[in-house]
Amino acid sequence: MKAFKRILKPVQNESGLISAEFIFALVLCAGMCIILFALNFTLSMAEVAQYIAFSAARAHAASHVDPTKQQQLAKDKYNELVNNPTLKPLFNSSNDGAWFKLGALDVRSGLDGSDFSGDYKYTEDRVPQVGVRFDFQTRILNMKIAFLGSTAEDPDRGFSAKVTGLLIREPTQKECWEQQIKPRYSNILKLDSRYKVLGGIGENQYTPMEDNGC
Repeated sequence: MKAFKRILKPVQNESGLISAEFIFALVLCAGMCIILFALNFTLSMAEVAQYIAFSAARAHAASHVDPTKQQQLAKDKYNELVNNPTLKPLFNSSNDGAWFKLGALDVRSGLDGSDFSGDYKYTEDRVPQVGVRFDFQTRILNMKIAFLGSTAEDPDRGFSAKVTGLLIREPTQKECWEQQIKPRYSNILKLDSRYKVLGGIGENQYTPMEDNGC
């Protein structure tokens, strides 16, 4: 009986219990602060990634010689921003432990039905959803917090989202000429044989105008 009481005696001693509770609360608060910092920093970098998408979409939307050149302008703008000396260490680092990573740029101009309508479906008839998109992967949120566990079910995959920039693309010089100006000019020349004689010289060449109807 005395031996049993000696075993229970340390359990009945509560000295130092407040220290254990303090350490537990301190570690828990520190873990929550780390999570909030990572979340806040991730949202800030998501805004920067959204600006990159908007800048690339804006470069793609501006009129140019042909749609291929518009797509190239979007890719050039994207590469220019992600390789910026200030942003490159954050988004384009070759280190596997980098906090953030941007995927390859996906540009869809609406040519041959290549747009984002299949990914973002809608019921009403609307303009083609054209623009740019890339993956935004945040590795800073992949962490293990004491007493809380892991923040991700699959740490290797992590957290990712698609960042899009959808802007209506302006018609290019080639599209204006082939789909608007040339058919209209040809139809005007067909109205009268005299028009064919007078205006036949400019039938097959592009002439810049103040307002050409595009």
